[in-house]
Amino acid sequence: MKALVTGATGLLGSHVVELLLERGERPRAFVQPGESTDRFAGTAVDVRSGDVRDTAALEAAIEGMDCVLHCAARTGPWGVEDEYNSTNVRALETLVHVASAAGVRRVVHVSSITVHGNDVRGAADETAPFRVEPNPYSRSKVAGERLLQKLIMNDGAPVTIVRPGWIYGPGDVASFARFATKLRDGRMIVIGSGENHVPLIYVTDVAHGVLRAAEADGAEGRSYLLVNDEVVTQRDYLSAIAREMGVAAPRWRIPYRLGVMLGAGLEIGSRMARRRQPPPLMRFGVQLLGGENRFSIERARRELGFSPQVPLAEGVRRSVEWYRTNYMSTAGR
Repeated sequence: MKALVTGATGLLGSHVVELLLERGERPRAFVQPGESTDRFAGTAVDVRSGDVRDTAALEAAIEGMDCVLHCAARTGPWGVEDEYNSTNVRALETLVHVASAAGVRRVVHVSSITVHGNDVRGAADETAPFRVEPNPYSRSKVAGERLLQKLIMNDGAPVTIVRPGWIYGPGDVASFARFATKLRDGRMIVIGSGENHVPLIYVTDVAHGVLRAAEADGAEGRSYLLVNDEVVTQRDYLSAIAREMGVAAPRWRIPYRLGVMLGAGLEIGSRMARRRQPPPLMRFGVQLLGGENRFSIERARRELGFSPQVPLAEGVRRSVEWYRTNYMSTAGR
């Protein structure tokens, strides 16, 4: 497979590159200018530098490829709206047009379960409606998928969409490292009862799902949820991290609705003050951690042969090992 991986130094993209290397492939990694590529030194990775919003850079990177694994995105729920739209919508459209013109066989677009909302209040599959949440990440990811639907329907764009759940694993500084630090310091708080289900998936399982989406016959124009169907509650997840770290499980909790209200209030206050940094509590995180989110992966199992391999205990063990080795010494108290 002659594959270009965008966002190749990110949490997911780096693991996709590693899987391709393990298979004996020579992947091409598309990275932002100025990003460190030390991890690719001495490997068969063909590194190309450029911004996904730069058409000429995309054309050069895609030339000669038969597959594009699009892992790059503007993530996080706080920031300037146009930064999300320019990367997650306009650049996505350009990438698909460039790939189609270059004769690329398959574009795999990495979306997110958040297109269905941050709290589905039960169970959902790929047919669940989109629900836009009040943050620029959600708005841009939904807009990106709606754009792709039009390109697939009107232009026959060779696109397959995957919607990963809550990705964790080595390298996850956005959530796992923060939770581990808070648990270490006795500052972690349970949102709601703690018995709600969280849609976790270990990062290498997502990477395998991305490759399956790139290779499966008949996957063009289809979307697939990628989560671990192991039943895991919020309390299960936080307790597993605490056990592996040898610290106490969280004892304090706040009601779910109160957490959502506090997050909304802090967001409003931060916007009024025009703060660039996100507030310490946001609805996005409260709903993801405290909401009821169960997703079916029956379609991915049936059509892609997708089967998560890393259970919670093993995923947490590997993640804590990474945290201790690469992050703990620099994590602030």
